[in-house]
Amino acid sequence: LKYCHLLVRGFRPRPSTDAHALQRYMCSRFFIDFPDLVEQQRTLERYLEAHFGGADAARRYACLVTLHQVVNESTVCLMNHERRQTLDLIAALALQALAEQGPAATAALAWCPPGPDGLVPTTVNYYVTPVQPLLAP
Repeated sequence: LKYCHLLVRGFRPRPSTDAHALQRYMCSRFFIDFPDLVEQQRTLERYLEAHFGGADAARRYACLVTLHQVVNESTVCLMNHERRQTLDLIAALALQALAEQGPAATAALAWCPPGPDGLVPTTVNYYVTPVQPLLAP
């Protein structure tokens, strides 16, 4: 969690570092320490609350997107369904942080750049509602 937080703040591993190997180790350690989804959710929510108070939804969202990417690319110690559950939990928390930023953030994500022909594709605007966790803490 701290690693993803540092990445969002602009820190990067040294070029000589095998970051992918370290990410695999960090993910494995997290899943050893927090083996079930309820513990993972509680840990994530506590970390986010402690480091990204209520007014910092944009940075919280960025951290969760980074965490999702790291877990997706570097988790080797879980079975597929456990991995998918954890990724779904992170995605739900990210959507919740996105919704807290308001409709402007959602609209910015829906914007598409012009294609090679110079035309801007039509976008569909929609409202993102906060997601309720599947498991109660």
